[in-house]
Amino acid sequence: MENQNTAASVEWTSTKVYMLAAICLVLGIALGALFHGPTQPSGAAIASTAIAQNVPANTGQMPPALTGSAAASDPVFDQVNHDPNNFELLSRAGVMAMKAGNPKLAIDYYRRALQVKEDLEVRTNLGNAYFRAGDPDQSLAEFATVLKADPKNDKALYNTGVVRLMAKGDTKGAIASWETFLKYHPDHPNKAQVLELIERTKKAAAQSKS
Repeated sequence: MENQNTAASVEWTSTKVYMLAAICLVLGIALGALFHGPTQPSGAAIASTAIAQNVPANTGQMPPALTGSAAASDPVFDQVNHDPNNFELLSRAGVMAMKAGNPKLAIDYYRRALQVKEDLEVRTNLGNAYFRAGDPDQSLAEFATVLKADPKNDKALYNTGVVRLMAKGDTKGAIASWETFLKYHPDHPNKAQVLELIERTKKAAAQSKS
């Protein structure tokens, strides 16, 4: 009986991985259209990486962070070293670290920026960086902080759904976040993409149970 349960668990997880990957292809389109800039996770890229690596058991495991060299040559890092409490420079350094594919470095700069001044945009970026660094729980915590201050924040609502789906396999939670997004932003220019995302997520979740 134990072996049968184990086999069923592996089969379910494999199905779930591919279900999430399929949905994330849509996520990649929606994310790119909805939130510009390098700090937003690319759903399509993460999904394809998961398939390429044949992830067998942990849908919450993010691909390993890249360690790009672009960060080392960007002048903003020298500037922030000479002005370590400059909020704008710290924020820009976080963005450049994400561009270089180094979310852990970005986390350090974003946290330092927030020590200087609280800013919902930077905190949202921090949540994205934690997600890419493989810490979805802290990512959700940062988005929750944003939503506590601004319950209608479109980026935090949308990104909460992304992390709930991709890192937790929580289709209900993801859909709830996106439906709240639409409730507060019924005329958002990306309404059609979000509606399609909700519909496809519901269909994929239903298929995985059949």
